[in-house]
Amino acid sequence: MIALAARPGTGLGAAVALCAAGVDVALGASVGSAIHVVAPMVVFLAAALTLAATLERAGLGERVAAALAARAGGSSFALYAYVCIVCAALTATVSLDGAVVLMVPVLLALKRRHGAPFSPLFLGVVVVANASSIAVPQGNPTNLLIIARLGISPTAFLVHMAGPGLIAAALCAGCVAVSERRRLAMRYGPAPSCARDPAPPPAPPRGRLSAAERDAVLAFLAAALAGWVAPLLGVAPWWPFSAAVALALIAAHKRPAAIVPWQIGVQIAATLVVVQALGVPDLGRLGSTLPGLLLVAATAGVAAALLNNLPVGASAVALITAAPLGYAASIGLAVGSLATPQGSVATLLASELAGTDAPSPRTRLLAPLAAAAVLAATLAAWLML
Repeated sequence: MIALAARPGTGLGAAVALCAAGVDVALGASVGSAIHVVAPMVVFLAAALTLAATLERAGLGERVAAALAARAGGSSFALYAYVCIVCAALTATVSLDGAVVLMVPVLLALKRRHGAPFSPLFLGVVVVANASSIAVPQGNPTNLLIIARLGISPTAFLVHMAGPGLIAAALCAGCVAVSERRRLAMRYGPAPSCARDPAPPPAPPRGRLSAAERDAVLAFLAAALAGWVAPLLGVAPWWPFSAAVALALIAAHKRPAAIVPWQIGVQIAATLVVVQALGVPDLGRLGSTLPGLLLVAATAGVAAALLNNLPVGASAVALITAAPLGYAASIGLAVGSLATPQGSVATLLASELAGTDAPSPRTRLLAPLAAAAVLAATLAAWLML
């Protein structure tokens, strides 16, 4: 577990998990259930990340940045609100990992071309992407694992978790806005040029979209429509979403390379094998009481914040035996992981994409914020049972 937490989503972490699982399989452990749980998550995450990278490479980040800057009219508070809303919408469509892949280049363009304050916008994207990811089944890969493990229908998950996800996201976004009110109080304008900084890319041309932009937008719209209509037809949304992405990109003028997160898939599948081989404790006695749900959410959140939500999530999924406990675990893994910079894979990905522009860790702000959001979301989830 320590090795997985130190290198989540990497080849080293996958190798360590695979070796541990190999020992268990040699001793008689089964891999069938782990593959059944992990396969939908890997397929969906591959489609979401490939789609996000395609949109970013097409140059739509610059267009979105220009549109947001114009819409906010120089008000950093308004820009912050628009960025959080767009991030939540993207999270509901391409998952929190895909959302940060799309939003961080937009924030960099807002800073370098329009002089927008990067730190509050970055923090807003990180907290909204993680917190809102529990609202819909496809918002977080952990949601897919819990749904597959417990046999929860996508519609039932949406009904029970949409409210808690929106509450957590609004609370987190609001607290960051209050904390960063001084930066957000300043109006932004065209960023002054600096000889030390590389020249920003040319502004996107106005008017009609290029062929690459048009293909990327059509792929996004097709995938979003498929993902949102599928639950109405009683179909799990990740399969139509992934099929729509594949068909749209195959038909594109310039076919992009697929991004397959095989390291993450191997780590989670191997961890499930190991945890199941160790034996599953009886958590059913916790029932659906508020104290029980709070205990599960808090435990998952603390563990995710300390170790990273990828290995902790794989272990938690193997231990969950009832839907209410699955909802609580989902809250802890997504929202509780915000407490530390290393808690969430999406947070690590956002910091990597931001590079030297990434703000310094704000654990003193994020830890109490994560605790409050976990409490509020769990209470809302309990009321929805």
